[in-house]
Amino acid sequence: MGSTTDTELERIADFKGGLNPVLERQSTHIRILRQVLSSSIITAEERLALQDVSVNIDRSLTELQGVIREAMLHLGPSNADQEARKNFHNFFSADPSDHKLSYVSFLLTAVHLKRFSMEASGLWAKIRGFLEKARLSPTSQLREQAIKYRIDPAIYDTESMRILADRMGRVVQFKQDPLSTRNLGGIGVYSPGINYQLSVVFREDLEKHIQENSTEKDTSALEIMEDLSIKARKEKDLNELPPEAPNVLRATGKQKWNSTVYYVLVFDPQLLAEERKKFSEVIYIDTHLGALQDVIRTDFVLQYSRRQRFMPVEKVESDYRTFLNVFFNLAADISLLNAGIKQEYRNSFLFHLGPQTFFQLSKKYLKELKTGSMHRIKGSQSKVVERFVPLEYLKAIIMDWWKEQVLPACDENDREDPGLFRAMVKVMRQRMDALTQEAKKEFDSLPQSARAQENKEQLLKELIQRKIGPTNMVVFKRYLAPG
Repeated sequence: MGSTTDTELERIADFKGGLNPVLERQSTHIRILRQVLSSSIITAEERLALQDVSVNIDRSLTELQGVIREAMLHLGPSNADQEARKNFHNFFSADPSDHKLSYVSFLLTAVHLKRFSMEASGLWAKIRGFLEKARLSPTSQLREQAIKYRIDPAIYDTESMRILADRMGRVVQFKQDPLSTRNLGGIGVYSPGINYQLSVVFREDLEKHIQENSTEKDTSALEIMEDLSIKARKEKDLNELPPEAPNVLRATGKQKWNSTVYYVLVFDPQLLAEERKKFSEVIYIDTHLGALQDVIRTDFVLQYSRRQRFMPVEKVESDYRTFLNVFFNLAADISLLNAGIKQEYRNSFLFHLGPQTFFQLSKKYLKELKTGSMHRIKGSQSKVVERFVPLEYLKAIIMDWWKEQVLPACDENDREDPGLFRAMVKVMRQRMDALTQEAKKEFDSLPQSARAQENKEQLLKELIQRKIGPTNMVVFKRYLAPG
């Protein structure tokens, strides 16, 4: 890790006011450069010299403007926050917290910024090359206005952005070039002691600050370790678990090993009340399994809303509960099959999977199957349709289903039998090992050029993750975590 220099901090000083002013400056350079290239300062000789390159310059400027628009879209504060929430569960299996959302937003911003700086720098350099090809006189006013006052300052800014992105990368401790992989889930290191705000990169003691406040790894991050083992969550003592309450399910056993956080589920009554307020505005619920794209499109729902009144709140809740009760059984049976566990051990499998993991699993299946969303019109006069999954209500229904379907069906002897638990773990370990071997065979069948890349370990890891699948990973994380 290199030492911080005064020059580096000076280069990124313009970003203390945020990213947008510098991005807007890029657009200004493009606008004025276009004006310069069509202005009266161009001599007849220069106009002739530009004929061979003017089309390429214009095309590159148009491409550059598109790159800038995309960067401003991704790097705007509201969009960055929205993207962090959308991608949160690619990084963490726990519920979102403000600090972890800041980490995800900070990491994604670093990636977008690095990508933009490289693309923009390359395009500006190409435009400069076209002008150089025109062989303008060193004393040319056009050369001075175009290159000295527009292109070179723009390139300087993109290089400053790259420096900023590199410093942000140090904060999230990238393990490899983030542009070399499509899977960003385990590429950084989350540290609770670091403030993931842009201001942190302006610290003169950045390296020291990172070293003193970083942790080895966050155990709730969704990642496969380098040795392809799966990390355990830190177990809480039984006395640290929340007490039984209307919003708390403690589906624990009688021993320490089966009385961990996996066996507990909690919903937030206040958030549940907020979700229920939305139910009076619901006009449609996705209750299909494996929805077609045209079924869930907003314009379809808007057409539906013109023919359909708001659903009664009681019907919203009853229909959703009925759907989820069917869905839970489907998710349980698919997970049991994928884990390689015999049907006769279904009840024990679910009991030890626990309601907390089953909640995470349900979210994954709902996302994969593109179902379980409610559609509501925001306000009686609005035409804006919001699609949402009521997560607190989902937890509440899981708790009822667990009490009615899982706990009564699981014999107490099976709950307390560590041998049965270890047997299921063994079967799942064999299942995961088999999937891993399949992924390795797929990797070995790739062209030599693909396997010879510097990021071949990451490529293999991605193949393994894809082969296992996100829903199976939730189950394996629970059962195969050591401890």
